[in-house]
Amino acid sequence: MKKERNSLKYAALFAWHWLCSGFFLGTLTLMGPVRRITDHARAAGWSETGEKAAVFALIGVLFFVSLLCARLLADKTAAAGKAGRYGLPAGALALALLALWFWLTPSLMIDRGMKSDAVIVSGTEFVFGPYPGEERLSGLKEEGYTAVISLLSPAVVPFEPVLLASEIEEAQEAGLPLIHLPMLPWISSNDHVEKALSELLAKGSGKYYVHCYLGKDRVNVFRRMLAGLSGDGAQAAPPPGSARTLYDIKSFERGAITVLAKDVFLMPYPTDEEFFGYVLNGSVASLVSLLDPANPENLSWIKKEKEIAAKYRLPLASYPWRSMDTAARKKAVEEIKRLKKPTAIHAFLSASPDYAEFKNAYRD
Repeated sequence: MKKERNSLKYAALFAWHWLCSGFFLGTLTLMGPVRRITDHARAAGWSETGEKAAVFALIGVLFFVSLLCARLLADKTAAAGKAGRYGLPAGALALALLALWFWLTPSLMIDRGMKSDAVIVSGTEFVFGPYPGEERLSGLKEEGYTAVISLLSPAVVPFEPVLLASEIEEAQEAGLPLIHLPMLPWISSNDHVEKALSELLAKGSGKYYVHCYLGKDRVNVFRRMLAGLSGDGAQAAPPPGSARTLYDIKSFERGAITVLAKDVFLMPYPTDEEFFGYVLNGSVASLVSLLDPANPENLSWIKKEKEIAAKYRLPLASYPWRSMDTAARKKAVEEIKRLKKPTAIHAFLSASPDYAEFKNAYRD
């Protein structure tokens, strides 16, 4: 066996089994242990760092388990008779195809309790939901929808390009126009969406079904952009349970999140992922920065936040806490309490003096 393991044929068998079994085991891991851990981490208030560490630990275990499985299967294939030499690789391929089918069937990933919801802006109705299958597309046509707006991006490989191609074909068969506005699940590279939205609103009529993969983060950011263009901030709020909120997490990458009052949160400066998942998804109505431009280290962060808030039409107020005297701070707290809620207030780090001082001032 040692001699066979040094052969090119054995290396090819090992690579085949590692690819196929690794993909299958990876799918099981993501849909089982990883999903359970992330759900628990968010419910228990783990930081993003802690959550990622747990996930990476599982990925490490998966890596070694898949290696062992691949070696075992390669050994058995090399030592087997004709039936085994073909049957074992074919079985591994079947498992990989099963996993691929799972990923290409979003209905298996969708929360069964999820419901579509709608907003009407300037006479145009937008209905938000998850990826529609062939049957759902036909139903949308019968229900009188003008078009489907797909936010799937070819850059989110390997699944979204395949799903998008299927959707284009199925929409054509259903006789339903499809508007493709690829939207990436982070805060940049989505400028084209705003332009297209403006053009749709200018028409003043129509009914559109808007979706990404699961109908969560990207559709809620789309909703935020829509509300900004319409000037109706109320439209930005997602329905209960359809978006992550700051109640769902107790820590960000840069520190803890404190609930100061009902729908009032004190947090550190969000990372790009945290902005997209917890702030720009319509669950925050007012954003407040405590960063002081007198500190040169804050300038780039202040500039970045202003650009994000302007782009996604999120009201942003700035109170340079470090430079304010006692009277100014008291007035600032009173003004912040009158802002539309939910309100998210941030220093840069939760361990900073500004964070602690503001928390005490707000609660006094």
